[in-house]
Amino acid sequence: MLIEHRCQQRVESLEGAQWVPAGELLPGDRVFFGAERRAVPLEQVEHQWTREEVYDIEVEDAHSFLTEVCAIHNCGSGTTAVVAEKLGRRWMACDLSRFAIHTTRKRLLQIPNLRPFVVQNLGKYERQVWQISAFGDGHSPSDAAARKQAYIQFILKLYHARPISGYTWLHGLKGGRMVHVGSVDAPVSLGDVQHIVAEFRKAVGAGENAPTTNGIDILGWDFAFELNEVARQHADAAKVNLRFLRIPRDVMDKRAVEQGDIQFFELAALQAEVQVNQRKVTVKLTDFIIPPDNVPEDARRAVKHWS
Repeated sequence: MLIEHRCQQRVESLEGAQWVPAGELLPGDRVFFGAERRAVPLEQVEHQWTREEVYDIEVEDAHSFLTEVCAIHNCGSGTTAVVAEKLGRRWMACDLSRFAIHTTRKRLLQIPNLRPFVVQNLGKYERQVWQISAFGDGHSPSDAAARKQAYIQFILKLYHARPISGYTWLHGLKGGRMVHVGSVDAPVSLGDVQHIVAEFRKAVGAGENAPTTNGIDILGWDFAFELNEVARQHADAAKVNLRFLRIPRDVMDKRAVEQGDIQFFELAALQAEVQVNQRKVTVKLTDFIIPPDNVPEDARRAVKHWS
């Protein structure tokens, strides 16, 4: 009430004001209070020492401190979320960077008696922003079509495939195999694979862009659940050899592209045989594929040849 009363009495300019630690305030100093930044003179300063971790958030020149419910955008290394969790506050953190989310999650998991939390992906915004910045930001249908075509040409070049035209689902040729480039903002689905295989069968023996093998390489950022197994069954029935390869995030790194460090690896897969003998079950691993980006760095350095 005293602060409110003094705010009604005097108003001063913020010109020349500075942020200082609360422990350095002295009687006679003026602090600015409320949304209207009204000046309040300090007549007396009392110190109460506590051992707490407090984090000051600065957004667009405005400061605030952790409240009962914290919404943290651009969470970075996760300091604010960690402090909020330690203080028992409710919090929600978000960031466009996958590395930032990974770092925040790792720090949270180090907190004793951590409350349950969930990591959710609300969209492919990072890749969408990259596509627009790299291939044009026009909003007309023609601009969108040109942006998509430029993106496909870019991925085909990194995959060392030759672009082809005249098809909807088939975009290139490499070593006699047809190549499909998946969308930035949608996973490759079983329906996509069925369209690709159908168009492939029509392309056989159809001129200079016709495939010379029965193979199709499908490049994608994400793939539908169990697509590797289900799609291969459909492909085997159609006598088509499919390979699913993940488009690496390195394609968005200009330095990696310039250095030629882009590698496409097959989607993770697992094949096993199950033998049942009365109440005993034996599972035998017969084949597997592990994407190298999921292999620890020290193990990757030890591998001399990737087949």
